[in-house]
Amino acid sequence: MSPPPELNEDAAAEILLRLPPDDPACLVRAALVCKPWRRILSDPAFPRRYRAFHRAPPLLGFLLNRRERDPDPEFVPTSAASPVYSPEFDCDRLWTLDCRHGRVLFHSIEPTALVVWDPITGGHHHFPEPAYPFSGYAAAVLCAVDGCDHLDCHRGPFLVVFVSADHCDNVTRASLYSSETGAWSDKPACLDFMCDIKTTPCLLAGDALYFMTGLALCLVKFDLAQRDLSAIHMPEEYHYSLLGTVMTAEGGRLGLAGMEEYNLHLWSWQSGADDIEDWVHRVIDINSLLPVTALTTSPRLVGFTEGSNTVLMNTDVGAFAIELNSRNVRKIGERGLCYSILPYMSFYTPDLAEAILSQL
Repeated sequence: MSPPPELNEDAAAEILLRLPPDDPACLVRAALVCKPWRRILSDPAFPRRYRAFHRAPPLLGFLLNRRERDPDPEFVPTSAASPVYSPEFDCDRLWTLDCRHGRVLFHSIEPTALVVWDPITGGHHHFPEPAYPFSGYAAAVLCAVDGCDHLDCHRGPFLVVFVSADHCDNVTRASLYSSETGAWSDKPACLDFMCDIKTTPCLLAGDALYFMTGLALCLVKFDLAQRDLSAIHMPEEYHYSLLGTVMTAEGGRLGLAGMEEYNLHLWSWQSGADDIEDWVHRVIDINSLLPVTALTTSPRLVGFTEGSNTVLMNTDVGAFAIELNSRNVRKIGERGLCYSILPYMSFYTPDLAEAILSQL
């Protein structure tokens, strides 16, 4: 197979730019078509143009925390050319805390440490936990480059925000770790009351991170610009048994979701009368969305896809991603217990020379 004779390289490049980024194997197959296409795809400038054309990093897979008290994360790729999950860490047990800006944040149980891993470059960075006592905790990893578009920030510096509860001192703390300084912030931000922080995925919305707490007490907000902590009241209808999660609501706003039997409760933080911000509530019957009728237990929320109105659910017949705007449903895992699921999103262009040799 070869491209039409009248198709010059500029026109061919415009076509190749439109190959779907969520299936990196397309680039390999296109490189096998002919030498001109291989030359275009091998040009160092092509990945930059490819990222700029598509803008939003694609979903490459999911990291699954299977059992709450037996950390052993599993990577489920969404395409054959997704990065291979094989981190060679000096760690026996890992718990996935966060995935963002092309990086994954783990909590290492043995030895105790935090680890930031880049599946694209294979790089990993170990550093200690904050040096103060804590019980419940959650954390986020972020690109630390001002003005970065987050399309290719793998080799740049990063920040880690660690939010935790201290039952002894009855406070909630947030500390920042910088990969540039290799140290935690001198003075953590504090709330003068203790929030039962849940070790579940947090949400980045605007210039703030939002963390779930137990017992339906509040959401904890960490302002990245001001570097301070505050609490946001939960909706009146929300209660602990909903086992909810923060998520991106329509328009990129702060959202909240919870399950009650087969009803998905959704809230978005919006301005109402007199410009006072509060929660707006709606309910969706999940039975009308899931492509199965053999559920024997109600679904459980186990995550969300940041930047889209998508929730992740675990059921007794498998795990599903539900895009709430389009009502599209995709199965992302087989039957089995999942405590939490974290999507991994990044641009990935396989090593064409290595990939082509493997095809020959």
